[in-house]
Amino acid sequence: MSFPLSVLLLSLANPLPGGLAGPASLGAPLPVDGAGSWLAQKPAGALAPSLQGRPVVVDIYASWCPACRTIAPTLRSLAKSQAGKATFVTFDVSDAATLKASRERARSLGLGAFLEANRSQTSLVAVIDPRSGTSVQTFRASTDAGAYVAAIGKAQSMIRR
Repeated sequence: MSFPLSVLLLSLANPLPGGLAGPASLGAPLPVDGAGSWLAQKPAGALAPSLQGRPVVVDIYASWCPACRTIAPTLRSLAKSQAGKATFVTFDVSDAATLKASRERARSLGLGAFLEANRSQTSLVAVIDPRSGTSVQTFRASTDAGAYVAAIGKAQSMIRR
């Protein structure tokens, strides 16, 4: 059975997959497969040519989000240490103007469906395989640089196959 994308996006009324609500889930990797996975983690198609060849690390950021401010130094450090190994993209959803700009950028990069499905999930970071648009691993408010590096490595090995 198939549904139009608009119906699937509207069905995302519950912001967190089952069993992940509450502070205990902060910092933990989110499941990629299974009944609780988000639409954005399913194959969305190849991302823009400019993103091909390296894993894409996508950050859903808002200036008013305390967890976003907490993970920002980790992501800045990773962007420096993983330069040339991964592409880092941040979508700012702080207000209507920044969301509009982020939507335009997301569409141009082939990440429009990802942003629409996750725009309310501030502090969410996903490592994405650019060939398929599939999330390799998704994190929520995680400052664990080692976990990000491992996910980037996993995505790199998938790209080389």
